[in-house]
Parts: sequence; C-alpha cells; structure tokens
Amino acid sequence: MLRTNLAVVALFASLVPAIAAEDGCEKFAWPLARERATFAAPDKTALASGATLSAIPAGPLVIRLQPAAEATFAMPPERKPRSEQWHGGMVQFPALPKAGIYQITLSDEAWIDVVQNGRYARSVGSTGRGDCPGVRKSVRLDLDAAPFALQVSGVPSDSIVIAIGAAQ
Repeated sequence: MLRTNLAVVALFASLVPAIAAEDGCEKFAWPLARERATFAAPDKTALASGATLSAIPAGPLVIRLQPAAEATFAMPPERKPRSEQWHGGMVQFPALPKAGIYQITLSDEAWIDVVQNGRYARSVGSTGRGDCPGVRKSVRLDLDAAPFALQVSGVPSDSIVIAIGAAQ
C-alpha cells in the first residue's frame, strides 16, 4: 500500500511541471512575468470608470466598469463588442513623462482604445492568450508625452485589472 501511494505521489510530482508548462503564460510575444506578479498581488488601486488620475500609476489598477448602456467614452470604441452583454469604461491619465512605446496589459478579454490628441493612438503590437490565468492581453502603443484616455469595452465582467508602463 505504501509503495502504491509513493508511486502515485511520484507520478503527480512529475506531472506538475508539465502541467505548469502547458499554460500559455510563457508563450506571449513578449515577457509578462512582471505583470502576472503584480496582477496576483492583493494591493491594487481600485477606481471607478470615468476617473481622472493625477499621475501614471506605478502598479496595476482595478477599474470598476459600467454596463454597456451606461458606459461613456472619449470616442466610440473602434471595435464593436462580440457580445450584447458587456461592460466598459474609461480612465483619464495625465501627460506621460516622455513620448515612446508604452505597454498596456489587461487581465481579461477586452477591446482597448487609447485616445490621445483627439485621435486613436497607433498600436505597434499586441499579444494575447486565452490560456494564461490572470493575464489575457498586452498591447504596445506609440504615445506622445501628452494626456490620454484609456478605454476598455467588450469586457464580460464589471471590472478589469490593467497595468501601464514603458515597453521593455
């Protein structure tokens, strides 16, 4: 009996690394280990859709979103949500410290628009996976050193975690 239990434990222990390697967290187009770690941390700043921040946050934000019929945006989302039942919203950010490529990472399925200088910011890359728990998508955008609005739409739940930072 003891030998059987040890064999089962040994088999399980050998499968754990294989199971961990099967999730898609290491298969994004660029590393997201930093974002995964901060998204998992309990001390995230929460704010309501429509908030205006006075500084670019150092850590992740939890944005409480509105149902589709109540969500407001600086400009209409560029993409129509796939579902009729979705949430969305926006947050206003101050001017960035300098122009460059910035990365916005999302915890869940969503469409993202960044509105800056009265137009949609240009995406220079994106990566997404449906098989990485806690991180769904990351988008890189070419942004000016100017204020901007971050819009999310098509979100299935009423909140989403985001992180913003210079691309590395």
